[in-house]
Formats: sequence, C-alpha cells, structure tokens
Amino acid sequence: MTKIRRAGGPGGAAERLRRAALILLSAVLLTAMAACSKDKKASTTTTSAPTTTSTAATTTTVGLTKDSVVLAADGLGAALPFGTNSAHTIQVLIQALGNPDKNTPLPAGQPCGATRRLQWSNFQVLVNEVVSTAGAGRPGFAGWFLGAPAATTLPFKTDKGITIGSTVAQLKAAYGTDVNVARGEQGPGYNITTATGIILGQLDALTDTGKVKTIQAGNYCGPG
Repeated sequence: MTKIRRAGGPGGAAERLRRAALILLSAVLLTAMAACSKDKKASTTTTSAPTTTSTAATTTTVGLTKDSVVLAADGLGAALPFGTNSAHTIQVLIQALGNPDKNTPLPAGQPCGATRRLQWSNFQVLVNEVVSTAGAGRPGFAGWFLGAPAATTLPFKTDKGITIGSTVAQLKAAYGTDVNVARGEQGPGYNITTATGIILGQLDALTDTGKVKTIQAGNYCGPG
C-alpha cells in the first residue's frame, strides 16, 4: 500500500526552509541594490557653469559743430582745447565749418609760434605744425581770433554770451570784476581773466555804450 506524505511531514519542512532561504536571499539582494542606488545618488554632483555678464565700455566722443563752438580762454570748448594736434584741429574745424576761406602758411619764426592760419568768415584759427617745442612754440592748436576783416561774420560767443557787438556794459554784467576795460597800445580794449586763461580784445570806446570789435585767446599773429 502506498503511503500518503502529509504536508506537516519532513518533506513539508524542507520546502518551508527552501522558501525561507529564497525570501532571505531576495531581501539581501534588495538591500544591496538600495545601498548601491543611494551611493550613486550621493556621488552625483551637479555643476552649474558660472554666468558672466560683460558690459561693453561706452566711450562718448564730444563732437564740434558750428552751433557748439564756445570761445574759451583755453580753446573752443571741451571738443577742441589748445594743444590739440594740428591735423586733428583742422579736420574737426572743416567738419564743423566747411572748407576755410583762407589757408595761409606763415613764415618761420613767427612771434605767435604758429605755422598756419586758417580763416572762416571773420574767424581765424592758428596752429603750430611742428613736432617739437624746440624753439618753435607749443605744437598743435595755438589760438583763435574773432573779428578779422571779412564780408561775413560768424555768431560765435563766449560761455557768457559775449560776441562781436556786445557792449562794455554787457561785458561788465557778464564777468563783473573779472573783466578789465582800459586803453592800451592799440586803443580801447579789455581782458577777461578766467580759471583757464585770458580772453581779450578791442573796443570802439571805453564807455558803457562802447562795443566789442574783436575777441581772441591763445597765441595770435595778424592781420586782424
């Protein structure tokens, strides 16, 4: 007669042990996989490239136009001070005023230390084109003169509005104690002392109704 083995017999115990071993092995594998995944996450580094914002430097160049010319003791305003390179001075003035009516080379050894005089209407500019100061004056833009004989005039003014035809009273009102009115070798004249130099010129009379005939600054060689 064939005996029937019950589940609670020795065979059933072996099966239970085998299953328990499989469960234990699965648990170990799962634990190992979890630890490995954790290590990978911990070792992952996210690097963000630094962001650099560059701002290009902006250079503002002050230009000269006919309307922006200012008769100053140290040149023609911020755009064209005395000492500016001669070629650049001439180029800037031609761009602002057009070609000069006269472009006159001066003989060597001029007392004003200039080598060339350019004229637009009644306005003259002197430059020294030498490359060294040795015995020839300071190189570059040397001086300006308003009031030269001409058929037309330019309405250039000082920073306080003085121009050809301004009265002595207007001179005094504009510059106060900084202006001196007196008779000189060439007749009635004036000079204005500023922080950057001297502006001077001739008058047709010393009285308050007298009028400005010429204005100049820097070095000058006539005619005027």
